[in-house]
Amino acid sequence: MNLEARLDRVLPLVRQASELALSHFGRVQGRTKQDQTVVSQADEEVERLLVEGLQRRFPGETIVGEEGGATGSLQGPIWSVDPIDGTSAYLTRLPHWGVSVGLLVEGRPVLGVVDLPLLGETYLAVAGTGAWMQTHRWGRQALRVPPWSEPGPESMLCIPSNLHRRFGVRFPGKLRSLGSTVAHVLLVARGDACGALMRVHLWDLAGCAAILAEAGGRLETLDARPLDLLELLPGGPPLPDVLASSPAGLAEMRARVWNLAQGSAQAT
Repeated sequence: MNLEARLDRVLPLVRQASELALSHFGRVQGRTKQDQTVVSQADEEVERLLVEGLQRRFPGETIVGEEGGATGSLQGPIWSVDPIDGTSAYLTRLPHWGVSVGLLVEGRPVLGVVDLPLLGETYLAVAGTGAWMQTHRWGRQALRVPPWSEPGPESMLCIPSNLHRRFGVRFPGKLRSLGSTVAHVLLVARGDACGALMRVHLWDLAGCAAILAEAGGRLETLDARPLDLLELLPGGPPLPDVLASSPAGLAEMRARVWNLAQGSAQAT
């Protein structure tokens, strides 16, 4: 089955999952998991819908979910689902959260679908064909990361909410934390943010990684290594700090951000 046919099968499933998430919006409470992240009944129900839907559509293929772990081996195609990326935002009734599904083949992100239902935005990508944003108002728009330009006072860098505990930053523009990794990466893919900083698992990036790549952006670790998405699976090595930007922007972002635990000459 080619990637376009896979997308045609996945897109309705993601939109169905968004409707389920919306049906719980403002009506559920969260609880803290062992890893200190927050989960809700909505996360669990949406993930179950996604996993069961993917199993019917693509029997025998591996699925990795935030709440349910992995089903199947790590050989062959790997689907990764984040039922509600931005659960804390979702539970506090903020709009920046979404349903995310991505497909990896040999560790490479080749298909991504992210739906931000309260914003009315759906993001799509298939390897080799480009990335798009779909809205009811503006229809389908191609995404392209613009050429790098020096950041100014109105430039935006998307950051984690605990930035002050873990990172030093020297950036002339605005720092924004919207509570959702996919929202941050999509802003880079749209050209509205010049970069995003994060430490995340596979499910946080699988859907938006293909979108960013097809828009001309790139993911790298803060210490300048190419990002291997399979390293972000549970049980893998310690999670790296990750930057999203344009290829030229990554070096510029790296010069402006450092991990406080590791130190940097810039912090002296």
